[in-house]
Amino acid sequence: MFRPLSGFKARVGEFSLVVVSEFDEWRVVAHSPDVILQGQRQFKDTKAKEHACLLIKNYYEEIRKEAAPDLIQLDWQPTG
Repeated sequence: MFRPLSGFKARVGEFSLVVVSEFDEWRVVAHSPDVILQGQRQFKDTKAKEHACLLIKNYYEEIRKEAAPDLIQLDWQPTG
């Protein structure tokens, strides 16, 4: 059965960051047309947003060998 997910989303370059609440945990996902990154579950929305930024930063630095885009001023919007 499907249920709506509440949380936040933001755009960083080609990636969409999604942080959604599932019961008492927050799930972190970053996706682009070519890549899907799933982060660790977090217990607070602020920690989940920080983890999403760290996930993107590490991806750019370790996989792409590029400097990460500016992650300080992300415009987090509510989902739905």
